[in-house]
Amino acid sequence: MNDIQIHDLKKADKGILKEIFKINEGYNPFLGPLESLDNLIELIKRSNYSVFLTNKEQICAFLVSFRENSSYQSKNYEFFKNRFERFFYIDRIGVVESFKNQGLGTFIYNKIDAICIKDKLPICAEVNIVPINEESIKFHEKMGFKKVSEAYSNSNYGVRYYEKCM
Repeated sequence: MNDIQIHDLKKADKGILKEIFKINEGYNPFLGPLESLDNLIELIKRSNYSVFLTNKEQICAFLVSFRENSSYQSKNYEFFKNRFERFFYIDRIGVVESFKNQGLGTFIYNKIDAICIKDKLPICAEVNIVPINEESIKFHEKMGFKKVSEAYSNSNYGVRYYEKCM
């Protein structure tokens, strides 16, 4: 982890964005597909805090997140918008397969904790339960997130909503 660097995703060049797009699409169905690089670029533009990590210049992880004042349109984001006046919403995080289980998710989430603790912002996220994303469920619970609700769009898609109060 000594060579890990964090970068602002809003300042990333097109080559980096293409790699982030591939990482995102590799997480389907657990991360919603973006369908095009332009959609990723638009998502990042709307985001409030979006970063990517590198290890010796190799991209190894990314995160896109929003605050309560975003124009982002998502059922899951709206769930939290209806619960809180102020919050920090984790929309998507992806770690490259060869970098999994090396503490990168914890590294990013610790950065989020540091941002949110100052303003006592709740941190919000959802995790797929249909199809089940067991790895993400365990990670969020290990990081102190508590289950608050579940929602099912149909028999093929359901999410569990998590919050972490700071």
